[in-house]
Amino acid sequence: MLDIAQLEKLLAATGQGLTSVFEVMPDMVFIVDREESVLFVNQVAARALGKPAADVIGQKQAALFGPELAARHSRLIQQAFRTGEMVMTEDQQDLHVRPVWIDTRLVPIRDGKGVVIAVVGIVRDVTARRTAQETLALREAFLRGMLDNFPHMVWFKDPQGKFLVVNQPFADAAGKAHPSDLVGLTDFDIWPRDLAAGYVADDEEVMRTRQQKQVEEQLSVHGELRWTETFKSPVLDATGKVIGTTGLGHDITERRRLQDAERQSREQLRALAAHVESVREQERVRIAREIHDELGQSLTCMGMDLAFLDKQIDPRNQEAAARVAALVELVKDTIRCVRRISSELRPSILDDLGLGAAIEWLAHDVESRTRMQCTVDVPEDLSLPFELATPLFRICQEALTNVTRHAQATEVDIHLESQDGHVLLVVQDNGRGITEEEIRRHGSLGLLGMKERVALLGGTLELTGRPGEGTTLAIRMPVGS
Repeated sequence: MLDIAQLEKLLAATGQGLTSVFEVMPDMVFIVDREESVLFVNQVAARALGKPAADVIGQKQAALFGPELAARHSRLIQQAFRTGEMVMTEDQQDLHVRPVWIDTRLVPIRDGKGVVIAVVGIVRDVTARRTAQETLALREAFLRGMLDNFPHMVWFKDPQGKFLVVNQPFADAAGKAHPSDLVGLTDFDIWPRDLAAGYVADDEEVMRTRQQKQVEEQLSVHGELRWTETFKSPVLDATGKVIGTTGLGHDITERRRLQDAERQSREQLRALAAHVESVREQERVRIAREIHDELGQSLTCMGMDLAFLDKQIDPRNQEAAARVAALVELVKDTIRCVRRISSELRPSILDDLGLGAAIEWLAHDVESRTRMQCTVDVPEDLSLPFELATPLFRICQEALTNVTRHAQATEVDIHLESQDGHVLLVVQDNGRGITEEEIRRHGSLGLLGMKERVALLGGTLELTGRPGEGTTLAIRMPVGS
């Protein structure tokens, strides 16, 4: 049996000693002979066993561990003696302090004739590494489970555009059975070339700007183009270097269909509203003309006949004379009423002299009925088609009505001009100033009507108010060629 003195002599012959070699090592070290008696343990191993080194030396290794663990050690030690080769193993052991994962390397020691006379065991505690590996595996399993059960598509690419991570919904969209089937591929390997080129351009922009980008793009799913809303973001490492891009996309095809249907319905409603408004305006023109021509002519004839009767009445018949005089005044009042109704339905000046003159007439009418002072700045030679002049006149009419009812203003300025293929109408008062709440109020039908008129003609409406300083309405509409 080899003793410690012989072992020291053998190691000394190689220029090494137990103390200088094993005691300074951070790992646990032990030496056993062929009978598995412990010849040496360093202090690290002794502390792990919970005994002084002197109490361990000379004992069989089987006495230091439980039967199952001792049998496993014995099998590995005898394997090292039998084969003369290093044996490596990693397993969990109870070293009387706590269960630990250890990495064990059994190295045969040979004498001068090459016979294996002892085995050195070098044991490293790898519990922290195994725990970290298990934690990492758990995190990966959690991340994989979360990604694959996430209802939206998720992916991660390297700077060259190769997919490194994808989830199951993305694999399904790409027609692959498993996410691993896509790892290492690029967009050009998966999608039609025109779509892939767009995806790559977005990735390059995200990496260049280092900013997230939201896009609505089409995706070919089983040959069908589907709309997706995608959020693409750069991925940075700890040093701030861009190491790839990540994307989150979800199918919005149904939402796009609903939006398209809603837009189409809205356009149809606006077209219907435009048609109704045109028909109504033409009906106003017809009714105004008939009232003015038919009723006006009849009332004029009645006035002439009453004037004739007044001359034929005996001056001594005062009662008859008074009644005829009253009828004459009634006819005159009725004629004025007919003219007012006709003008309100459709001022003939709008058709005869144009929008500028009609606005001046409108301002004069407001001044005559209120205490507001109206200042009008309109071009004399502005000529607009019926379909544009009429809504602008109605908008100005509605704006002045709102000023009269709500603004508490004493002055109002009306400006009309033509510039760069557009016509600009501005109505500004010095009243209390409209509030944001009033602008957003859904029940404001007058404002809603103006907005719809402007929208139908492809124009813009801007309404601003300053508390105590007044309100400004600006309408800008394109003039057709």
